[in-house]
Amino acid sequence: MSGDSTSSDTDFVHRIARLEADLEAAHRRIAELERVVERGYGMVDAIPAMVYFKDREHRYQYGNRAFTERIRVSAEEMAGKTDYDLFPPEVAAAYLADDERVMATGEPSLGIELPVSRPDGTIGWVSNSAVPYRDRSGAVVGMVGIAIDITRRKQIEEALRRNQEVQRALLDTIPAMVYLKDRQHRYLLGNRVFADAAGISVDEVEGKTDHDLFLPEEAEAYIADDEQVMATGEPHLGIEEKITEANGRVTWLMVYKAPFRDEQGRVTGMVGIAFDVTARKEMEEALRRSQAEQQALIEQQAQLLATIRQLSTPVLPVTQDALVLPLIGDIDTARSQQIVETLLNSVQRYRAKWAIIDITGVPLVDTAVANHLIQATQGVALLGARTILVGVSPELAQTIVGLGVDLKGLISQSDLRSAIAFVLKRSQQRSFV
Repeated sequence: MSGDSTSSDTDFVHRIARLEADLEAAHRRIAELERVVERGYGMVDAIPAMVYFKDREHRYQYGNRAFTERIRVSAEEMAGKTDYDLFPPEVAAAYLADDERVMATGEPSLGIELPVSRPDGTIGWVSNSAVPYRDRSGAVVGMVGIAIDITRRKQIEEALRRNQEVQRALLDTIPAMVYLKDRQHRYLLGNRVFADAAGISVDEVEGKTDHDLFLPEEAEAYIADDEQVMATGEPHLGIEEKITEANGRVTWLMVYKAPFRDEQGRVTGMVGIAFDVTARKEMEEALRRSQAEQQALIEQQAQLLATIRQLSTPVLPVTQDALVLPLIGDIDTARSQQIVETLLNSVQRYRAKWAIIDITGVPLVDTAVANHLIQATQGVALLGARTILVGVSPELAQTIVGLGVDLKGLISQSDLRSAIAFVLKRSQQRSFV
């Protein structure tokens, strides 16, 4: 008995010793795990993004330092709280909706932009990514999320959006087509005037080419000229282009084009502005037609005047070497000059030897007209012919005498029949000789 009792006591002591050793090892392991967890929490706290954990009832179980500092609640105070306890109602509703979708579907939610309360009381923005958290059985028992503050980016985007709106408003107020193309002749933007001409909205301009918007022959012309601008790097200023708009209206444009360069100076596209000069072109065309019509009218008037001149100073060949110039109506200075010119030209043209001027039908001949008649007779004499004056009234005879000129070579007859008879007689006499 004594031996058995001693053996039992020894075994018990060994078991106690092993249990103590196991317990000490467990304590060391727990301490190590606590250090690991502490390091893990420390690393999570070092993350500038907000990291949090929720259970299935949307109660917060953990939040890192960035999260608790953002909501201004300690980790202890945060535990067990819901979104409605920590955030404004509209913000809380957005969080709950997205987190419930993650836990209900078991699918992650990545990069969702959500509003967030900022320390200064304003609303900022975060990019939130959440994944379901599962137990050993695979059941979703909560979710883990990380939220990155994108407020600054959103502010920059909003400022850029407002700036683009201002630029768009400015472009749309310009009463001309404004557009930008890339190096492949794709439109990057166009203002409202341009879009209206192309029959599309402003938002539809980007990515289109000239062949998408305009008639084939016009598109080819635009591309050829634009390519020259981009290839040479030289602007084209004040060129005229024709465009057929989507509604069929043909418009003339005064276009200014310049290459668009990047920061290194390389040509990456071109910018153009085109003013509608259709009204000016129509005025120019109307003016051209008017000038053409005026020129045609002037030519018609000149022809009519020439006809009138011919009718007012008709020169008629009556024999092989004699001309008759019958004059009717009043003779002014202009007509008397025309008479002299026509008579001399006719004498030369017909090689006439006699020029009969019949003034029987002229009611009044003043000194100026009489002087022109005398000059006509002198001119005819220089051409080797002689002049017969028919129908001289006493008043005209007195006027001619008063001029004091030599009348030796002037022949006068009472009427045209006598003058023609005189010429025929003299012609016969020459033929006998």
